[in-house]
Amino acid sequence: MDTVIAALHNCNLSASQFIISILRSQQYNGHHVVRDLLVCCDEIFNAFIDHPSHGAETLQHTNQAMRKQYIKEIKSISSEEAGWHFGPSHATTQQVEDFNIKEMGREMQSCAPAL
Repeated sequence: MDTVIAALHNCNLSASQFIISILRSQQYNGHHVVRDLLVCCDEIFNAFIDHPSHGAETLQHTNQAMRKQYIKEIKSISSEEAGWHFGPSHATTQQVEDFNIKEMGREMQSCAPAL
């Protein structure tokens, strides 16, 4: 660990700067370090939550991030551009007959996977 910490220090990088940069950089998208961070993200989040000095704060930030994601996805699938607005007074018989709730659910799930 000390070697990695020293290397980050020598590069004038904090651990958070390194992680944020490597995750956001398209250049390292398929890099084994990025893949490892993504595969272990549950364990990483749990380590943050279990940390004695900031666990509750981390959980609160995580909840806020998920709430933002849910709101974004709800707005996306409920927008007129999503194509799921239904005007019964303007619907044709064919539109009513062609409607498939399962297909609608599959399409909504693909557009809003967090919901």
